[in-house]
Amino acid sequence: MDALCFDMYGTLCDTSSVTTALRRELDASAAHAANIDATWRQRQLEYAQQRSQMDDYATFRAVTADALDYALDYHNESPSDQTHARILDAYDTLDAFPDALDALDDLRGRFDLAVLSNGNPEMLETLAANTGIEERVSRILSADAVSTFKPTPAVYEHAANELEKGLDECWLVSSNAWDVAGAANAGMNTAWVNRDNDPEERVGGRATVEVNSLAALSDAL
Repeated sequence: MDALCFDMYGTLCDTSSVTTALRRELDASAAHAANIDATWRQRQLEYAQQRSQMDDYATFRAVTADALDYALDYHNESPSDQTHARILDAYDTLDAFPDALDALDDLRGRFDLAVLSNGNPEMLETLAANTGIEERVSRILSADAVSTFKPTPAVYEHAANELEKGLDECWLVSSNAWDVAGAANAGMNTAWVNRDNDPEERVGGRATVEVNSLAALSDAL
């Protein structure tokens, strides 16, 4: 049985749902909160990849906090430490995408389902429990185990080793094109959940399967 390794942030769970916390904690307009969120997410991804390249690992929680600091400063917000902590905690209560749980239910039995994420274990376990993902997957695998971040090949290799499968028996399912390119480059099959009809990456491997939603994944596989 092949394994499907689902990315958590942006694939199973909607990172933009933190805008609710940003609006509440900063008394911000919807547009302002959305702008802060966009900067926060961009810097979060960039800082994770920069730390991998610099061989200067920090947990994803620390990376996320640094990215939030940057986003707040960039958008001229200076909240208290308590407010900052409450905003950061919003990553523990992200919303699952509306089709995520049904998609996992449809795929159970046909595949060994796992989460493979840059998130550190505590973040992933809390979020998986809060959303109902925990009871639908066999393993929650973190890049923290190899002290680096996707798309470094070691992360995908770690997942295959933990699942006791060859890389070619594992699929990465992700909405992040860079993640798909990295997993394909490492030797995994890949399913790209391309919700926004983005062009494919020019660096790394190509998606084995491309769908526009998690709901379409079962039929595509």
